[in-house]
Amino acid sequence: MSGFIFGHGKRLLASCSDDRTVRIWDVSDLDGNEAFPDGILEHSELFMMSMSDETDKISAERCMATVMGHASRIWDVRFLVSNDGLDLFSFGEDGTAQAWQLIPKASVAGLPSRGLDKLSLVHQRTYANHVGKNLWAGANFRHVNGTHTIGTGGADGRIVSYDIRHGDNLLTGQHPTSRWTIEDVAAQLERTKTFLSTSTQLSDSYRLFKALHGKWAIGRTIKSSLPTYPSGTFKGEATFERRPPGAEEYHDEYLYSENGTFEADLGMSFQASRQYVYRYHSSSDVISAWFVKADDRSTVDYLFHELRLENSRDVEDRQAFHDKLVLKARAYHLCVDDHYTPNYSFRLKDGFLDGWSLTFHVKGPQKDYIAEACYTRAAHHDDETEEHDTMVAVPPSTNCNNSQPGDWEFKRDDFKSYVFLHGASFLVTTAQGRVLRGSLDTPAGNHAEVETSDPRPRVSWEVIDQSEALKSSSITTKAVGSEMILLSGNNGTVFTYDIPKKQISSIFDLGRKVAYLYSQNILNQEFARESDSRTHLVLATSLGCSIAYVWQCVGSMADGARRLSLLTLPGSFIVTSAFYIEAFEMWILGSRNGKMAFYNGSQISIDNRREPRSILADIHGEDAITIIQCLREPELDQVAYIMTTGRDGYYALHTLSISQNTLEQSELQFHTVHRSMPPFGPNIEGASVFEEPDRQSCNLILWGFRSTQFVVWNASKDQESMVVDCGGAHRNWSYCPTGDGGSDGGTFAWTKASVCNIHSQKASHQVFQPGGHGREIKAMAISPPIQAIDGSINQYIATGAEDTRIRIWSFDHRHGSDMGFRCWGTWTKHTTGIQQLDWSQDGRLLFSAAGCEEFFAWRVQPVPFIGIGA
Repeated sequence: MSGFIFGHGKRLLASCSDDRTVRIWDVSDLDGNEAFPDGILEHSELFMMSMSDETDKISAERCMATVMGHASRIWDVRFLVSNDGLDLFSFGEDGTAQAWQLIPKASVAGLPSRGLDKLSLVHQRTYANHVGKNLWAGANFRHVNGTHTIGTGGADGRIVSYDIRHGDNLLTGQHPTSRWTIEDVAAQLERTKTFLSTSTQLSDSYRLFKALHGKWAIGRTIKSSLPTYPSGTFKGEATFERRPPGAEEYHDEYLYSENGTFEADLGMSFQASRQYVYRYHSSSDVISAWFVKADDRSTVDYLFHELRLENSRDVEDRQAFHDKLVLKARAYHLCVDDHYTPNYSFRLKDGFLDGWSLTFHVKGPQKDYIAEACYTRAAHHDDETEEHDTMVAVPPSTNCNNSQPGDWEFKRDDFKSYVFLHGASFLVTTAQGRVLRGSLDTPAGNHAEVETSDPRPRVSWEVIDQSEALKSSSITTKAVGSEMILLSGNNGTVFTYDIPKKQISSIFDLGRKVAYLYSQNILNQEFARESDSRTHLVLATSLGCSIAYVWQCVGSMADGARRLSLLTLPGSFIVTSAFYIEAFEMWILGSRNGKMAFYNGSQISIDNRREPRSILADIHGEDAITIIQCLREPELDQVAYIMTTGRDGYYALHTLSISQNTLEQSELQFHTVHRSMPPFGPNIEGASVFEEPDRQSCNLILWGFRSTQFVVWNASKDQESMVVDCGGAHRNWSYCPTGDGGSDGGTFAWTKASVCNIHSQKASHQVFQPGGHGREIKAMAISPPIQAIDGSINQYIATGAEDTRIRIWSFDHRHGSDMGFRCWGTWTKHTTGIQQLDWSQDGRLLFSAAGCEEFFAWRVQPVPFIGIGA
């Protein structure tokens, strides 16, 4: 029991019991109050009431709050008093400490409080920092500013501490969450004047767009390499007819129509026409071309391509050489298997758009031709009626006073996809196609500053770009080993964001919505002597398509040399993860149903689609494989170590090697050497390995979801690093670990109820003593000498306990104390307490026996980063 004097003249007592309840009692009028001048009621000095028929009635009157918590008996409760209110901690047999907030019951119902006749205990957070059962000891220290440091000790021998605050911040300790609505972001951007719509100037793109208005004489030559597609010439007239934009986010719009006569090289001729829609987007400063629906030839259907002007001379040079200036733009479109590469060239003379050309390079299984079109002003074009529409202003730009989307449209937006650039900044896309960049400035406060400073991470926002292609939904991912971000939207266009340059460029178009997107940076041996010898690999799949597209971009991802490869996916194979093994030149793809496919990645061409070399099932049961990583590339032993995580709740380490049977045939060998389930899940969404500051060991960090919480777990230390109550896995989110193997923690961003939440912290607690098993050790066995992964010879100690776990230890004799013990792994498969352990003579097998007639044989072998695998 624990007592305290509360407001409104109330003296409160908290009690706990084997019935798993915590109760709050009003003991203000009990006799003997003078015995407690400090108002603190010690554990066993109160409630010595005689039993009578009135006991139940008295108890009902005095009980102000009752709540059931923990999974088993509750051992202790402690009041936490701060300047702002009263909280409670409970410590249980289930090995957890739980935080509760004590508030008037009327406040819970949203009604005005009329005193403290009744209270409510509202659960804030569960602290699961111990292994096994029984959290025996708990201590609390109150700082002068009202914050608290909680210390706990359990049957596992572990001692930990963590800092907490009162109220809403109790949920996240000293690391509360920053919350942003779209209105908050718009308000900050308005204050800092970083709206693209208010800072956009009358650019070359918009001047060119205005100059296209009117009629043009067109001549087009088509040269086809396939007999099924005729070669010939087209002559006629093209018209850019201005009309009100069909979508409110666009500033201007044309209906493009061309009519004329096509004469084939074979002699036949016929009338031909086509229509497109050209649009100008002011926020992103992009001209886009759109297909129209076939039934009316005027309604916008879907995106064809976007024109982005190439860098030209600066303003001063253009003023001096405007009489011969040529502005160029390029684009790309993928139509199923046919690749369209449009190239625009605009000729300026004395500030006027004198003419322009458009060349299409079309390559694919069904089409192979080049179409070159030249546009000149029609002879009957009326300059007086169309004035400035023929002129591209070359002098320095002035502020654009045209109507722009206002911040009221911005406030109608919504957050979509997140991706971290690094721990201090991230990108988030919106439903209106905006790309926002958030930069974090986490205040560093000490105990003396916490009371007056806001510990929430501060976020500074800026708008990077806006595109119709990113509207409604989007996928974002960071390229492995590169300073590039990939983004894709609802129509199949894929963009790249250069982190240092803060620039977005479109790189290709799948033609339909992207389902999965992955990028990786490798060293291109063919260009190893060049200044930029890296090759960017981009793998993408689209909805309803049984092909994975692989682009190899040498040098710059935006405008470097590219080569497309096609990987045929097995039936019902929905890609959820991917990795490229550079040494083996092999792609590994993971699927939603737990299968893994292997592809040879070298010498792939568009005419030579690769079938999977091998398909393995049940890598993670029938659940999705969320991550594939190569922890160690093949060395002299020609063995690669691959780590996978899945939504079955397991992470696994595998070996991959290729044995050469003959000069022409080789055999792929894939073996699982370690498989373990951390005590959270079942959704394990990611993993990373970080080296400790002393470079003597590594930390394997896993993250995923447990019910409504996002959890970061240190598998090497067998302890929880970070917990955030986000509402569960079914939402847009992104996580970035700290990158410091000794501190854990990280930054987590997610959307809940249309609110962007940013949570950044170091480790959630501090471990003073690591401890071991959660219950009594019942079995122990010492191994024969085993060669470790670094070549050293070690002996290991296996221990088994009533907590159903097996732990593998080593002892460093240089320490000469218990500090020399190191735990290399914790294995969990038994359902009852371990009774006996024994090693095989060669140390390759460990046998374990437990209750319920359980007998297991564990295949033991050293593995990198984990130590001992089984």
